[in-house]
Amino acid sequence: MTESSEEPGCDSLVPQTTRVPLPPGLRSRVALGLTAAAARGRFELQVCRECGAVQYPPREACHRCLSVLLDWKLQDGGGELISETMLYHSHAEFFREHLPLRLGMVRLDSGPTAIVYLHRKVPPAPARVKVDTRLDKGGHAVLVAVPGDTTKMADTDMADNGLLQW
Repeated sequence: MTESSEEPGCDSLVPQTTRVPLPPGLRSRVALGLTAAAARGRFELQVCRECGAVQYPPREACHRCLSVLLDWKLQDGGGELISETMLYHSHAEFFREHLPLRLGMVRLDSGPTAIVYLHRKVPPAPARVKVDTRLDKGGHAVLVAVPGDTTKMADTDMADNGLLQW
């Protein structure tokens, strides 16, 4: 008796669909506020009603006074690129086809420091940048830095990246 090499219940006549990898989608419930603002084309961060501290990443309580009264407020996005790196390897399937990725650490004028994607036209650190939110291909907010002398880069200028929905 010969055994089939096919798995039971596997119909070889059914066409295989191509699975398109998406960016990792795990986000906290509170981070959905950042995504909602990005979907409206706004860069908003949480600001504490009690002490005025700006929060990043999004959180349940203020990092300074532990108040839970945090409101989403529009930010201008100005900041200083203080360091940068190139990511050449990723365990996430989605990022593998987009490597290398240029990432940077930006100290926002409003206080927090954030890890962001760097637009190809951002000069090396130290440099003035403007941080904005965009939606990645999975529909989640990510932070992107563009040169500081730019009020807003045209969406088509950033289309060569392929990583985000711009």
